[in-house]
Amino acid sequence: MRQRTNHLVTLLLAVALMLFSACKPQVPSQYIQPSDMEDLLYDYYVSQGLSVDVNPTVSGEYTRQYNVNLVLKKYNVTQADFDSSLVYYYNHIEDLYKIYENVQNRLSETALELGASSTEVMRYTTQSLTGDTAEVWQGRRHFVLLPQPPFNIFQFTQKADTSYHKGDSYLMTFDNTFLVQSGSRNATLFLSVRYDNDSIISQNISISPSGNTTLRIPACDLKAKEIKGFVYMARRQGQDNANDMCLLFLNNVQLVRFHHKRAAAPAASPAAAGDSIKADTTRTDTVRRPVHRLGERPVAVKQEDNKPIIKPITK
Repeated sequence: MRQRTNHLVTLLLAVALMLFSACKPQVPSQYIQPSDMEDLLYDYYVSQGLSVDVNPTVSGEYTRQYNVNLVLKKYNVTQADFDSSLVYYYNHIEDLYKIYENVQNRLSETALELGASSTEVMRYTTQSLTGDTAEVWQGRRHFVLLPQPPFNIFQFTQKADTSYHKGDSYLMTFDNTFLVQSGSRNATLFLSVRYDNDSIISQNISISPSGNTTLRIPACDLKAKEIKGFVYMARRQGQDNANDMCLLFLNNVQLVRFHHKRAAAPAASPAAAGDSIKADTTRTDTVRRPVHRLGERPVAVKQEDNKPIIKPITK
C-alpha cells in the first residue's frame, strides 16, 4: 500500500511538472530560439571587436555588415530570419534582457580565460572607501535600450556618503554597441553632480557608434551631495519611430570617484607671512567659476581671508 502511494505521488509530481512546462510561454518555432540567439549575439559581439582598420579604404560600416553576414552564415540563418526574430525579441524585451545578460557573462568569462585580469574586465577595481580611486556604481552593469518609450532611457541617482570629499572628480564609463536594422545611432549620456550648497556641475556627450564612452565631471572645491544622470536614446525626427529597429547594448557600466591630493604650500618667512596676512585681509578679488544652480545665473566667488563665499551675481 505504501509503495502504491509513493508511485501515485511521483506520478502527480510528473504531471504537475508537465503542466507547468506547458503553461510556460515558448518562443514560436519560426523564430530563432533563445539559446541560438544567445550564441549568435555572442559571435556578433566578438566580430565587432575585429579591427576595421585592416584596409583603410574600406568603411567601418562595410566591415561591420561583412562580419554580421559571416555570423549569419555560420548559423545558417538568413538576414530575413534574423530580422523577423529580432522583431519578436524587440516586442518581448524581458526575453531579450535575459539573453543579453548571458552574452555579457560569457564575454567576461572568455576574457578571463584568455588571460585578461579582473581589473581589465572591470576597468577600475573597487577599492577601500578611503582610497584615492574607487568604483562606486550601485546599479546594474548591463542595459538594453530601444528607440521607443519607456525603453529609450535609463536614469539613475546616487547619494554621496562619507567617502566623498571636497575636490573629488567623477568619471562614468561603459562599453556600448549598436545593433541596427533601421534607424540611426543617436544616444546621449548626461551626468551631473549636486554639491552641499546645491550648486550643480553637469556634462553630456554623444555616445559613440560602437566602442567605449567616458564622461568626466571635473574636481570642485565643494563636497558632492548627489550624483544623477541618464542615457537617452533619441528618436528620429520626421520618421515613423515604430519601425526603428535599433538596439543599444551597454556593458560594464562604472562610476569612478577620484580623490585628488592637494600640494602643500611652501613655508614662508615670518615677515613674508605677516605681509601675506595683511594683504589677504584687504583682498576682494572676484573669480568666476562654472558652478551654478540650474535655471539661475552664474555665481561668483569672492575671496576674503582665504575663505570662498559663493553668492549670486547681480547686475
